[in-house]
Amino acid sequence: MIGWIPWNSIAICGFFSVESELSGQVRQLWELTGSRDWSATRTEEPSVSTPSVRPRWEGLPGDVRAEVQARLGSPVVEVSYPEGGFTPGLAVRLTCADGSVVFLKAADVTLPMASHYRAEALVGEHLPSVIAPRLWWSLESRGWIVNAFEAVLGGQPDLRPGSADLPGVLDVVGSLERELTPCPAPVGEAGETLSRLAGHWERLAAAPAGPDAWSAARGRWLMELDARDLLVKAAVGETLVHCDLRADNMLMDTGRVRVLDWSWAARGAAWVDAAFFVPQLILAGHSPAGAEAEVGARVPAWRAADPKALSMFAVAITGYWVWHQAHGPGGALGAYRGRAAEAGRRWIDYRLG
Repeated sequence: MIGWIPWNSIAICGFFSVESELSGQVRQLWELTGSRDWSATRTEEPSVSTPSVRPRWEGLPGDVRAEVQARLGSPVVEVSYPEGGFTPGLAVRLTCADGSVVFLKAADVTLPMASHYRAEALVGEHLPSVIAPRLWWSLESRGWIVNAFEAVLGGQPDLRPGSADLPGVLDVVGSLERELTPCPAPVGEAGETLSRLAGHWERLAAAPAGPDAWSAARGRWLMELDARDLLVKAAVGETLVHCDLRADNMLMDTGRVRVLDWSWAARGAAWVDAAFFVPQLILAGHSPAGAEAEVGARVPAWRAADPKALSMFAVAITGYWVWHQAHGPGGALGAYRGRAAEAGRRWIDYRLG
């Protein structure tokens, strides 16, 4: 999961939202598993963890600040720090003497999250501005990685039923296949990401406590559909997929929606992003039928997807949430996983009829 970084008084996800980016509980889980935790959220629970103390602009090494100033081409005259956020990296809005503004993210390269800043920079070079804020440049110097982005004013969209933001959000989700096919960036396969979700129902059944009543009643279906190899095969495609679509990875920008935090981007089938997004709608208050109807009305990739692949995804991500809710550190993060798992159970019941 990743911590969210506000983007000019709004949330931008830098990596670990995949989100409370390496905040205490999240960092513990990531270091133990070596994989991203999709179960934490900044949208519903901005207090999932205690905000970390992030570096200040003047805390960057002098040589790094000098390189940044040289790239900016104008002296920095104003420094502002967005509120909130959980990452231990720098997040700052810089205004220069010539009136230009940039949003800067920076991290010590010795931190595990540094690899995600590199991935964000790599993908950012290939993203059209209609989809994401522009990455102006990236540099590594004196043990720090620095990414400079277009400074965009806006706010996080509201995903609740009836929200005026929802049509625009779904339109941008529907446009990803068109804008990002063929995959423009040199990234890994989405199947690798999805493979980390699968397999948890078998682990739950084998645990000493055994399956709960809901799982036991659906055990045969869960085992049949929690098929890692089939899910990976179904995820093959030629679209650049985000793999973590959620409200706190989106920004309302003067009437349009742009998608943030591409550090987990991969090459895969376009339906993958729609599938990640459906449980977010359920968490926002939509019924499973309503969530699928909203996505189906505006996202061609969802309508074209194999229904069994969508059911396998629902089973896999719900098992992931259930397992980590039961075996994670608890607290607010565990409470969110419990809510996400319940939303996933409702989604599975809808798909299984």
